[in-house]
Amino acid sequence: MIDRSIADDRTCASLQKALPALLVIYLLGNIMLEAFNLVYQSIGNSLGFHAGAALLSTIPSVLLAVLSLLYDALCDFMSPRRMTVIGLCCLGVGSILGVIGYHSFWCILVARLLQVAGAQAAGSVYLVLSVKYLLARSKAIAIGLFGAVYSAACVFGVLAGGLITRVPWHYLFAIPLCALVCFPFVMRLPHARGRLHEVDYWGMFVFAIMTGCITVFFDYPNWWWVITIIVCAILFLWHIHHAERPFFSRAFLHNRSYMGVVLIITVFNFFSYATIPIYRVIGEKIYGLSLLTISFYLAVVYILTAVMGAVSGRLVNRFGRWTVIMWSAAAMIIGFILSAVCVHTSFMLLTVWACLYNFGSIAAYSPLYDIATSTLPVSERGRGLGLCELTLNTTSAIGMAVYSALMLVPALGEHGMVYSGLLPRQAQAAAFLTSNVFLIMAAVSVAAFVLMVILHRHIHDVTVGENNMEK
Repeated sequence: MIDRSIADDRTCASLQKALPALLVIYLLGNIMLEAFNLVYQSIGNSLGFHAGAALLSTIPSVLLAVLSLLYDALCDFMSPRRMTVIGLCCLGVGSILGVIGYHSFWCILVARLLQVAGAQAAGSVYLVLSVKYLLARSKAIAIGLFGAVYSAACVFGVLAGGLITRVPWHYLFAIPLCALVCFPFVMRLPHARGRLHEVDYWGMFVFAIMTGCITVFFDYPNWWWVITIIVCAILFLWHIHHAERPFFSRAFLHNRSYMGVVLIITVFNFFSYATIPIYRVIGEKIYGLSLLTISFYLAVVYILTAVMGAVSGRLVNRFGRWTVIMWSAAAMIIGFILSAVCVHTSFMLLTVWACLYNFGSIAAYSPLYDIATSTLPVSERGRGLGLCELTLNTTSAIGMAVYSALMLVPALGEHGMVYSGLLPRQAQAAAFLTSNVFLIMAAVSVAAFVLMVILHRHIHDVTVGENNMEK
């Protein structure tokens, strides 16, 4: 399972015992992310902070986008054990603060930021260690398991979010405290001497500010964000040209194969954050279902999605990375189109189509990340993985903002391709609106498919060498 050409026996033994613990920590931390995406408005209302309730979802999402890059990049220089211990401490402190400080909106926001920071540290260490030390076949399985754990977090998250109508919501914060039992296993992680003196802190800082501004801009459009983004981009490019050891070297940025995969990830995952909110709109406005009932339907979707994620690595090993990616894009296109056509028919049937497009999204996770890291030398795979994670989180947040804007376009709710004659007038508008948004999602998935066809041969030729060497 572990490539002994780049890892000694002691490191191999440590990784085999510690990697599952990292997945558990990541799972428990990300339950909160999905729960708050579902119920942040209700929590904001209960604290008398109606207008700013979205901050409980958007600011942690911005932090996640930034940290997904910084953590993965630091894994190229910092001890994995130290990073995970710091993250576990942040997760514990954030959970305790959320339980005892639930009367204050700002305490809750700080608690959420600490939880996001803590959980992402474990996720980043898991992914980077996997792509650096595992053989190609094992690497695909490990990345697939990571995607499966994310889907499992969605299951428990939507269930936990649905339960706020039955139990006090601040008890949700206690869930990640269970991750503390993993501390002894975390101490088995490799504790290699760090190279923090080689870290390009200035480059990381400028790039992080630029990334955060890009994500915030699509939620709160303002010309000041645009100006800041342009200034940061100019400073970063100037820094790369003149720095001795820049955060991203010029050779890294000129790697066309790697950047091609990043472009595919950008388009492929654009609307991945929007699949939960649109489901809630359909359930409440068309079928009159309660939030708890909707959360149980979503739980079924993500349980099956987690199973698909768990086996996606084996599918990659059997059929090949590009074959699985093409199947995934096709599943997303078909799932979105069928959802658009059947939005007024049956919520149960929509659950089936939701499984289809979620299957496509999760199945592509392993091969896309596998291909991206295979185009880079081992010493740069942490930063390469970080940029992939950053791309996924940032573009998904942008896609969520685009989705929110589309849901406010009156014209999309006036006409559509669904028959809604038996629905009440308000439900008819919701049916037309969600159907048209599904079609837009399908169009973006078609664009991703076309992009993969165009870039397939060039990227495949670059990464095929790694597979041949292992054989």
